Amino acid sequence: MKILLKSVLFLSIIIFLTSCSSKQVTIKSLQPSIMHDKKIYKVIIEDLENDNINQANYIEEKLINTIVDNKRVFKLETSYDNIDAIITGEVLESSLFFDLYYEEDTDYKRCFRYKYENGKKTNKCIEFRIKRYPCENRDYNVKTRIEVLNKDEELIFSKTYNKSANKRVCYKNNINFSLFFYRHTNINRQKEEINSSLARSISKDLVKDLSPHYKYQKISIIEELDDKNNLYDKNIKKEFENIVELLDNANINISNLKLIDLNNKLNSKSYEVLYNLALTYEAKDELYKAKMYYIEAANLATKVEDLKLIDKAINRTQKNLENKIKAKSQLQ
Repeated sequence: MKILLKSVLFLSIIIFLTSCSSKQVTIKSLQPSIMHDKKIYKVIIEDLENDNINQANYIEEKLINTIVDNKRVFKLETSYDNIDAIITGEVLESSLFFDLYYEEDTDYKRCFRYKYENGKKTNKCIEFRIKRYPCENRDYNVKTRIEVLNKDEELIFSKTYNKSANKRVCYKNNINFSLFFYRHTNINRQKEEINSSLARSISKDLVKDLSPHYKYQKISIIEELDDKNNLYDKNIKKEFENIVELLDNANINISNLKLIDLNNKLNSKSYEVLYNLALTYEAKDELYKAKMYYIEAANLATKVEDLKLIDKAINRTQKNLENKIKAKSQLQ
């Protein structure tokens, strides 16, 4: 009964939190590479020092497969003639550190002490045996320094990337696994496999720095109309609520058309409708149009918290407009 009550309470909390959570739309915005004033297309990848984890190969693989707006961002060259950049560097660390410790567990199949009644041993166990077994805490780490040089071999970018992973492994089937035997047994700790995966992750971060890329953000929807505004009757409020649900479920195009219609009905006098309409254009990557509708909404806003949300949207779309122009200039 207690378990049932706890389950019902837990589900009630989840439903309550879900119902109270803010409705949002996911937008994506094209961002330039970290080197705003430089365009890198033709690239040579040199062998990295101490590269025993194929870091250079993973970088090459990632560069070859980087496509933005249906355009290949990089072209790998074999000749140093007429190149934009040279990628070089060093794998500073590819390590695995592990510690031995022990955990305990109750073995309910083996009784350590039985209950006695009237001086006689019963079948009722009052203390079970405790199993003690060895465990390892493994820390994997890869650190790679990447340098990007221009065709004159001048340094234009340098960054050290660090990735780590942790894994806990217990040997529950080796209860008598002694420390001496443990230290001298050739255990497969997957160092090569896991550190190679970390190297792949580093190559992904590097290419994100060097390439135009999309950033994804969750932006809040204005969910309710102002009850004090006489513009809104019951039908308008219901229509607005339905559009909010469509937006929350990522039905951007349908929401856009319905908001245009609702905005016309209200003669562009509802900042809540204008804001959500702007949000649909932002989600469609029509940033200039989105910014104009956000500005209209700001001029009508009556609630301080909504005005803050709208001002933030105006600044965001302006910044994303500028970043989009820079990013496009870095693409072929």
